Amino acid sequence: MRLGGRSERTRTNAKARWTASLVVCGVLACGATRTARADEPAPSAEQLFQEARILVEKGDYAAACPKLDASQKLDPAVGTQFNLADCYEHLGKTATAFALFEEVARIARAAGKFERERSAKERAAALAPKLARVHLDVKATAPGLEVRIDDQPVAKSAWSEAFPIDPGPHRVTASAPSHAPFEATIAANASALSEVSVPELVDTTVHEAPAPVVVAPSSTQKTLALVAGGIGVAGIAVGAVSGIIAVSKRSSAQSECPSDVFAFRCPTESGAAAWNSATTAGNVSTVAFIAGGVFVAGAAVLWFTAPSARTRVGMSPSGVRVEGRF
Repeated sequence: MRLGGRSERTRTNAKARWTASLVVCGVLACGATRTARADEPAPSAEQLFQEARILVEKGDYAAACPKLDASQKLDPAVGTQFNLADCYEHLGKTATAFALFEEVARIARAAGKFERERSAKERAAALAPKLARVHLDVKATAPGLEVRIDDQPVAKSAWSEAFPIDPGPHRVTASAPSHAPFEATIAANASALSEVSVPELVDTTVHEAPAPVVVAPSSTQKTLALVAGGIGVAGIAVGAVSGIIAVSKRSSAQSECPSDVFAFRCPTESGAAAWNSATTAGNVSTVAFIAGGVFVAGAAVLWFTAPSARTRVGMSPSGVRVEGRF
């Protein structure tokens, strides 16, 4: 990697923007940290750049990249960004390097530095066939849906097409209000495409609309208690069956996926499908148990509070409503 001095680099008026679909790789974790004494001034951009230069000459890119990143944040310059891209390429962070080289080319062209633009474009073109890519097949449609990779939001415009990502393991999550979250782990490989299917999320809302309040005598209230109890027991039964299915599917997935790569991505489609089925069944089991428990508790309240006089009884999203004299 060739590093030039600060005087040889073209400065920019604004910090270089990251390409959103390329920075889900964890670039943000590469910022330099440095504890200084109270009487010691913070290092300047030039000082950090020179320290990085020495580290690069030693081949210590892991230590050089954070210093270049810190220098760029203190005093943005296209030369620093070019060298930062080169540094990340040496660390195998190809998607991050690709994004930085393309940004350097754009900035250099705007500044009339055509030689720098040409060099950056050549480096980006050389990386293009080596890039790992990910494609999100988002089937979920819940309101407020948000998809993240490594806790970084993925723009909705990027859901329909493959985009570059740094090689290595990545965590994909999907969440929406009042819905059970989805989570999957992939292992991105160079020159390969990783597919992630995000299924419909399970709605965790117990009641969608309140039932009307009715006037019921004691005998009717006990009848309602028996009905609610039956629904509750049925819900618990569904939860138990779904739990058994989840355990069975998980066992099937584990039998097809080697233990040393199971935490990332199963090499077989049937194993991956079994893992997704286990996750869905587990979510259904949780919701069914909660709903069943609510109905059983409501049935108990109806049964044991049934008065001899007439009482107003009903159901609402928050549970059972009982009004009257006891």
